[in-house]
Amino acid sequence: MERFIDWRLAERVAEGVAGNGASPEAFSQEAVESACEEARELVFGYTRMTPERPLPPPEVVDRAEWVRVGLGTLREVSGAFETKVASGMKAPGPLGGVARSVAGAAAGAEAGLAVGYGARKVLGQYDVALTESDRAPRLLFVGPNLATTHEQLGETPEVFLRWIAIHETTHAVQFTSVPWLREHLASLLEELVEGAVAKIDRASLQGMARRIFRTDPRRAIRSLLQGDLARLLAGPEQARVLDRLQAAMSVIEGHAEHVMDAAAAADEPGYARLRERLEQRRARRGGLGEVISRLLGMELKLRQYRVGKAFCDGIAADAGVEGLNRVWTGPDALPTNEELERPERWLARVGTPAVAKGA
Repeated sequence: MERFIDWRLAERVAEGVAGNGASPEAFSQEAVESACEEARELVFGYTRMTPERPLPPPEVVDRAEWVRVGLGTLREVSGAFETKVASGMKAPGPLGGVARSVAGAAAGAEAGLAVGYGARKVLGQYDVALTESDRAPRLLFVGPNLATTHEQLGETPEVFLRWIAIHETTHAVQFTSVPWLREHLASLLEELVEGAVAKIDRASLQGMARRIFRTDPRRAIRSLLQGDLARLLAGPEQARVLDRLQAAMSVIEGHAEHVMDAAAAADEPGYARLRERLEQRRARRGGLGEVISRLLGMELKLRQYRVGKAFCDGIAADAGVEGLNRVWTGPDALPTNEELERPERWLARVGTPAVAKGA
């Protein structure tokens, strides 16, 4: 596969931006394993979902390792788009080769900045391949970021770590209990990228190659990879697919947010205090959704995660966990963006609550 982005430069930039975040109060691997063991029992008990395969073991990683994971995911998903850009920038003569090299470096710097900044914020991530890949999923926790966030939000180390572990464990349970979920997200991403690739005009790419020498190359690449790509996704069909992807990600994140608050709320009031402080700071975790949003040039705002959580909170209050589990019965059962705002419409469409497969 022909590549366009300078991924080695991207990694160097990302690691530099991320820093090491060293903290004397970092959580140990043993502490995270213990928190995840407790979290699994709470998530299984609350969600009534049953994984079809074992959950991956938790891993405490540094920012540099998360950078490698984040860039790897970005590289996997962007392959077709990157190949098309690489071939489209083959302008005749020496200008084309130099422009492509400069543009590839600029694109690598942009990717590195995005992932490096994300590495400073992300607390944990269920890393799963969103392309045809045999690589095993991983359950990652970024040690220095956990320590920093705990200092900011408070509560005992055990309560804080278990709360975060519930969120990430819920993601692992989602993807291991719902056999169609990964394939559904992958197909939506593939459809979006293929649609954008089909609309790329070779002449415009060669024109951009010439413009690189008259402007800041990173600015030109940012326009291509974000603004121009967003416009490529703006057609009616692409907008429909993008809406479905955004709705699915809102449900996935909102469900995890709901579970992390509800799984043991009656037994641990510290969860509610953590939620209040998190909302006050308007903090945002990175991870899977952020990688996807940065790739596609779309912004999955904090509000969307709140909408997803409010939807799950409301459905669970009205129809119980069995009703909420209806979202996992198949891709057509996922709510639309409109239904996320009006949960009663989703309930009316899916019918009488029933226990979902794996529940």
